[in-house]
Amino acid sequence: MPCYCVSDCSLNRTLDAPESPTENKFSSPYYPNGYPMNMTCGWYITAPEDHIVKLHLTSQFSSLIPSGDGVVVYDVDGSEFSINSILLRTDSIYTSILYSKFHTLYVLFKSDDKPQSDYTKGISVSYTTIKTGKVN
Repeated sequence: MPCYCVSDCSLNRTLDAPESPTENKFSSPYYPNGYPMNMTCGWYITAPEDHIVKLHLTSQFSSLIPSGDGVVVYDVDGSEFSINSILLRTDSIYTSILYSKFHTLYVLFKSDDKPQSDYTKGISVSYTTIKTGKVN
């Protein structure tokens, strides 16, 4: 499975989603060894017109240090899958599978200016597409 593992990031990186069963993968910088402070990364994941995106998100953020770090996933129309508040309340690994309503999702990852604890790893994402009408 190809991995788009970054050491730096931008807000507008666009990734094409492969057709199922093929998956692609990316992560926050340096995952699972933590990530830099003051970072904002954004990934658009785009499927073919007659497909939706299936996203498998694994994350670990610490609740020991109050933090503005987190991840939010948006559908192309701006609707938000509200998972950020859940992610910030646990020191354990959190996994979620999300399906887009349309053919594009946007994953936004942010870190603030506070150092991370040993429990803070960041995010790892794998994604594929599903032909409209089929949800596996």
